[in-house]
Formats: sequence, C-alpha cells, structure tokens
Amino acid sequence: MVQKEKTLEAPQVDGEPSPSPVSGEACAEAPGPVEESGIGVELTGHRKFISGVVEGFYGRPWTMEQRKELFRRQQKWGLNTYLYAPKDDYKHRMFWRELYSVEEAEQLMTLIGAAKEHGIEFIYAISPGLDITFSNQKEVSALKRKLDQVSHFGCKSFALLFDDIDHNMCPADKEVFSSFAHAQVSITNEIYQYLGEPETFLFCPTEYCGTFCYPNVPQSPYLHTVGEKLLPSIDVLWTGPKVVSKDITVESIEEVSKILRRAPVIWDNIHANDYDQKRLFLGPYKGRSTELIPRLKGVLTNPNCEFESNFVAIHTLATWYKSNMNGVRKDVVMTDGEDSTVSIQIKLENEGSDEELETDMLYSPQLALKLALTEWLGEFGVPHQYNSRQVPQSGAKSTVIDASSMSAPSLCSSTTVTTVFQQPIMSPAMPPLCLDALSHPMAKRPQEEEEVEVEKKDSDEEPMEMVVEKLDEPEPDAEADPEEKHVGPILADKMAEDLKPMDTDKESLAESKSPEESIQEDSGSDIAPMQTDDQLKQVPQTFDVFVPGPDEKPLFTAEPLSLEDLGLLAELFYLPYEHGPKAVQMLKEFNWLRANSSVVSVNCKMKETEKVTEWQTRAEKFEEMCCSVIQMFTRLSNTANRTILYDLYPYIWDIKSIISMVKSFVQWLGCRSQSSAQFLRGDQEPWAFRGGLAGEFQRLLPIDGANDLFYQPPPSMPTSKIYSIRPYFAKDEPAIYKICKEMYCEGMEDVPFSDQESDLIGDRLVGGLLSLSPDYGFVLEDDEGICGYALGTADVKPFVKKCKLNWIPFMQEKYNKPDCEKDLTEAEKMMLSFHEEEEGLPESFLSNFPSLIKVDIHAKVTDPSVAKSMMGCLLSSLKANGSHGAFCKVRQTDKRMLDFYSKLGCFEVAKMEGFPKDVIIMGRSL
Repeated sequence: MVQKEKTLEAPQVDGEPSPSPVSGEACAEAPGPVEESGIGVELTGHRKFISGVVEGFYGRPWTMEQRKELFRRQQKWGLNTYLYAPKDDYKHRMFWRELYSVEEAEQLMTLIGAAKEHGIEFIYAISPGLDITFSNQKEVSALKRKLDQVSHFGCKSFALLFDDIDHNMCPADKEVFSSFAHAQVSITNEIYQYLGEPETFLFCPTEYCGTFCYPNVPQSPYLHTVGEKLLPSIDVLWTGPKVVSKDITVESIEEVSKILRRAPVIWDNIHANDYDQKRLFLGPYKGRSTELIPRLKGVLTNPNCEFESNFVAIHTLATWYKSNMNGVRKDVVMTDGEDSTVSIQIKLENEGSDEELETDMLYSPQLALKLALTEWLGEFGVPHQYNSRQVPQSGAKSTVIDASSMSAPSLCSSTTVTTVFQQPIMSPAMPPLCLDALSHPMAKRPQEEEEVEVEKKDSDEEPMEMVVEKLDEPEPDAEADPEEKHVGPILADKMAEDLKPMDTDKESLAESKSPEESIQEDSGSDIAPMQTDDQLKQVPQTFDVFVPGPDEKPLFTAEPLSLEDLGLLAELFYLPYEHGPKAVQMLKEFNWLRANSSVVSVNCKMKETEKVTEWQTRAEKFEEMCCSVIQMFTRLSNTANRTILYDLYPYIWDIKSIISMVKSFVQWLGCRSQSSAQFLRGDQEPWAFRGGLAGEFQRLLPIDGANDLFYQPPPSMPTSKIYSIRPYFAKDEPAIYKICKEMYCEGMEDVPFSDQESDLIGDRLVGGLLSLSPDYGFVLEDDEGICGYALGTADVKPFVKKCKLNWIPFMQEKYNKPDCEKDLTEAEKMMLSFHEEEEGLPESFLSNFPSLIKVDIHAKVTDPSVAKSMMGCLLSSLKANGSHGAFCKVRQTDKRMLDFYSKLGCFEVAKMEGFPKDVIIMGRSL
C-alpha cells in the first residue's frame, strides 16, 4: 500500500507532455454514458466529451509559444480541452493564496485568449490541499478571490485538485467535518456555486485511483461520500486502477462510476515520464478499449515533460477517441490538411506485428502509431532552431534561446542514472521521483517484459512504485567502493509498500538532483510558468545556427531521417510497462548471446561447430540491430528541426551510448571470453533498476551496478560524431604505441626520445599488457582510425610472473642498462626501469583488487562519454571472467593521467601501508 503522509512537505509533481495530432472536429460531441444501475446519468442527449491535454508535471513548464502550438495541434486533431496545472507555477499549489502579478495576469489572459481562438476549452486548476483549513472562512474567501481573478482573465472552466495530500485533518476541521471527504466536498460545492456553476468544473479526489482507495474501490467510505455529496454537475478525475495504469477496463470504470454516481474524466498517465530521467514514451495510446468512450465524461492525457516528444502520445489518443466518437463502429481517416497525401485508414489487421492481436475492433494501436509517425516524420524536415517553435501560419519571428547555461557537467559528477540533459525553459527538469502522483503518476518502474528471460509478465507493480531505492552518490573522498548497492527484490517490495511514488521531501529532492537539473535551477527555474515577457528577455538570446565541428559531418548532408528510424525510436522508448517488439528482440538476443558465450570461449576444449556457427550468426544479426540504433542516432542528430532534436537528444544519446557498449561487449564475448564467464548474482527484478531499455541492458552487463560508468551526459551541443569500441587485435599495436608516445610527450617542448627509442614509451607503458594479456584489450576508433585504448589483466600476480619470465628479459636485451653514475635522461630512466626490480603491492590489497588496467584516449577526442564506455567494456570483460576489483597505477608526476582518472570519476585513490612512494594507486570494486 502506498503511504501519503510525506507529500505535505514538498510541492507535488504532476507530469505531462504535449499534444499530438488527430483530425476531426475540434469540439466533438459524444454520447452520454450508458446508464448502469446506481449511476445517475441521463440516457439520452449528447454532451461534450472532454478530450485533450494536462500540463501538470514537475519542472520547468512549457513556454507560451509551445502552448500556442499545442492549441493549434489540438484544434487540428480534434481535441478540445487544455487543463492548466503546472506544478512550478507556485501560485497554483504551494502559494495558492497569492494573486497573480500584472505581468503574470497578462500572460494568462493571452494564453486563455489563444485557447479560445483555436476552439480549446481552457480549464484553470488550483491545488489548495497542502495547507488549507477547510473550516476557516478566510481560507475559503482567499480561494474565491484567487479564482475570481482568473475569471476576470476570461477563464470559464475550473478544477479543484486534492491529490497527494495528507489524509489527516487539522483539529479545527475535525470539529466541523465528520471526514476528510466531507471537508473537500463541502468547499468544492461552495466554490462551484460561487462561480455560477460553470459548465465544466473538475474535482480531483485524494483517492484518485484504485490502489489509493481504502480498503478498495467499492468499499471506500471516501469515494462513497464523494459520490453522494458532490453536486452531480461536478466531474471527477480518475487515473484508473493505478496511478499509471497499464490497462483501464470497462469493468473497472463501471465499478467506480457506480460509487461516484457519474462517469469519470480519466487523467491518463500512460505517457507521463517525469518519474524517471531515462525514460520517454513514444508508443501509441494503448490498453484502453474504445468501449470506454461512451462510459466516460472525458480523457485528458498527462504526457512526457518534453513538449516536442508528445506528437505520438496526443496523435494516437485522438485517433483512439475518433475511432468510437459516437459509440459505434467507424473507420478513421487521419489527414494532414486538405491537400495532404498522408491518409491512412485504421484497419483490423495488424500487418504482421509480433504483438498480440488486438481485441478492439475499432482501434489498432500499431496502425495508429504508424499513422502518427508518418505525419511526425514531416515535422523533422521543417527547419527550426532550438526553442523557435512558432505557429507556422502566424509568420511570427522566431525567438532563439541561448544555450550558454547548458554547459556539460563535469565528469567527476556521480549519479545513479544517465542524466537527461534538459534544455533551458523549453523542457522541464525531471525529478528522480515524481512528487505529485496524479500529475505524474509514475512512481514505479513498470517493465514487465524485461526479466532475464525477457518474458511477458502481468505485474501489479506500477512504474513509479517499483523504483523506490535511492542509490547514494559516492563521496569524493570515500573509500573505494564504487559498486552501487541495489535494493533487493524483497526490500524493494517492502519499500514500495511504505513509500508513495511521489513521496519526496525537499532535502531528498536536492540530494538526488542531477548536475544538469541543478544547473537548470540555477539558471532560471524560478521563472513562472506563464513566463512573462520581461522574464524571457532576461535569458540570453544568442544560441544561433548549429555549426558542425571540424571532425563532424555537415549538418544537412547526412542521410535523411526515415520512417523506419522513427519506428525504431518509438520501439526503443515505447510505454511504461512494455518495450516495442524490436527492443524486446534485442534484449532477448543479447541475453541469449551472453548465456551461451561459453561455446565460443577461448578455453572451450570441445568446440561444437554448429553451436559456434549459430552463436556467431546471431551475434552478427545483433550487431546489425545495434548499428541500426547508432545510424538512427546519427540521422536524428542531423535533422533540420533542432527544436524536436533538443527534446529527444538526451534520450537518443543515452540509448546510443549503452547500445554501443553492449555491441562492443558482444564482440569481446565472441573472441576473448573464458568459459567461466560470470554475469548476474541472482536474477533481480526489472524494477530494481530504473532507466527503461537502457536500464535493462545495463542490468544484463556484468558491471550492472556501476551506475557511474553509465552516467554519460550528452554534450551541450548535439553532435553526429560517432566513435566505436572493439576488441584489440595484434595489428593494432603500432597505433596504440603511437598514441602512447603522443600523449606521453604532449606539452613537452623537446621530446626526450630519439627515433631509435621510438618504441620505448609503448614498451614501458603498455607492451606487457598487449603481449601477455591481449584478451582484455579494447580500442577506440573514429573515422580516422584508432584514438584510444583500454587494456587490462584479470589477475596481476600471475601476470607479473609472466612478465618476469617472458617480457622483461626481452626488454633487457632490447634496451641496455644505462650508466647510473651520471645524470639520466627521461629515456634512460625508462630503460633503467627494465633492469630494476619493481616494487610489488601488498597481498591484502591485491586480494580485493586483483585486476590491473590501463586506459588512455587521444587529446583530440573531446567527447567525455567515450572514456566511460571504454572503461565499461574493459571492466565488464574483467568481471565476466571472475574479477571482483580493479586498480590502475599512476606516477605522482603524471598530472595528465591523474586528471584523466579523477575526471572519469570511477576510481578512488587507495591508501595502504606498503604502496610504492612514487606511485598513486586508484581502485574500484566490481
């Protein structure tokens, strides 16, 4: 069960995204709900069906221009309602008593006027439940005064929200009201009548979904009171069986309708994403039969935080609604205007889809998705600079927002999940957990298709309630214990019972915010949701046309984005409880390759040709799938519409990074793994990890808990530059030696090595690892060749013995021992090291950190994420073959490498008696 006591301290979080297209009349009429026993609704007559979008997420709200674009799209696609409830409008919730300033009032009036121009009903919502005293007449008067002000702005429709608040009444209210429900209903009825009984007036109950009803829906005293006492013309918001409902059945709606004595308005969180920084939902509206339409008063979707990512969410919602707008069978034709060539009929067949056959005879999610993507594809070719979203017909001059505040965070920052790099103003910062269940009802992490066997499961967990663990960020000076601690399934379940998805106080919010979110807040998170013109002017307006770097492809000469690319994108970022078919296939293939890698291991004695061939064939197909993801990333990064790109970029960057790492690991499995390869210690449940598909792949890598290595923020400017990581081969040695020498001599005025000593640096730093431990080598490549390497050995003790027998003697022959009587050059000191006994490390240290690693990247590589990806591949290979800790050695005088490892942030300085005095040892557990 979910607690609700803690939400009082912090502003609640509601997450919603933006609109999507659907053709049809803007204000369609729908039949009244079919009368059921106990439901007091009229059988005859048509009334308006509320259909549209809620803006109620936590974080930076949408801009005025985005909202106007939303209204334009809603009108175009046949949706008729916009509910204004952004949680960062503090005067909506935290400081609900305060009146709007003159500047804010002007903006709201403009917004309300724009909605009217497009035939969209503007509903103003207020949330006084955090601290209102229901029995205090001054409080009631303050609420009336606030809504009077908004009425004068031209608003005719309102909503009172009492979601995510403490159930306990204050002593004064307990003397007046017999229950919390009576208090809420009393003030709601009074406000409704005071405002002249508006045609549209919504009420959000505290028990707004099935799991929040005590003890259950049919026996809830709270819901019974609402149904009996709330005036019949007031509509009630409901999210379904759960905060984020996978399915909303006809039976469940009929059940709650009987108790409420009216058909509910669904506040749908199926596409809300502000509870997890790595998730985006681009799948179709699904899990709601069109038979619901005549049984509901309306549906409002609470979508993704990123405005431009909501095309599919809104478009498919509108397709769903239009498919049974009049409660009868109807084919739906979606067009992109009068002259559009885009015209797709929703048919019954699934066209070979791998998904289970839909039982809804009026609506096919797969075809609705294809329709939405086909139309969305056209938007990507329309040149738009960042935050220059404008109404095409208006001819208004584009406004460009500066990105100077979007500098990439330092590498040493450690968080538990890859950060979503939010853009200023345009897209809100997403908190680690949502604070407002209703607004973004996903406190759990619902991935049912991602078990180790990737089987479909019907879980009762909600997306947001499953993600309850908070992983600590490593302290800078902490002892080397980099492995993040995960909450086990039992503990996770217990915490899910005791914690509400959005239960977050201010302190924990501050602790868990990513560097990007902190940057955003520092750069203007206090901007009011309506963003007055004066406030917008304060933002530097200098972010101009994207200019590719010297090593990047020109922006608009890359291959154009295809419908297949968008289809793949949608399947990688599908829905809260499921991945798309291609994503599921990739997970299954990677899991199989991982589980069967022993047949191609280097020490497999009995090679079975058929099994080896099967493994290699499936590995090639898997690599092709990985390449298609990387190609999609490249095409998207070069799209003309930078506005859309900036909303999608953090997510496609994230999935590209993890897929690249997984691809490299599979290549290593195919040629270097040992038959003793180890992976997971037990099968964690999918919700033990956040992060959508990227999180699932992380879970399947040996270093699944190394969240700091998966924390790879995207660059401040989108780039199409692609690096690849692959296993090391003997032919790569000259290139690695070259990088070794160039990086060692970087910054030196006079290179202290002659041509005869050209191999000396490589021989000293990496030669032994390349010769005696090639199985743990990876190289980094760009389009010009090798530009980095990661080398290691699983157990340094036998490696040192091999060096003494096979490597050192060879080096002693190659390099004569210099005369120690004279001052030695740098080259001579390096030669001398081959002739001196190297000081070993204490046994107590090596027992915990047996693996030695060496990583370096050429200075021309400016993308900081590739170093972490290389380290991830190397550490995965070491752990897969039994290592439980790794270390690196850096000379105290080597400032460059000390800086490199410290910025990488994944190694801690180790201190122990017996360490060599001139060397710094840095280690991490695996």
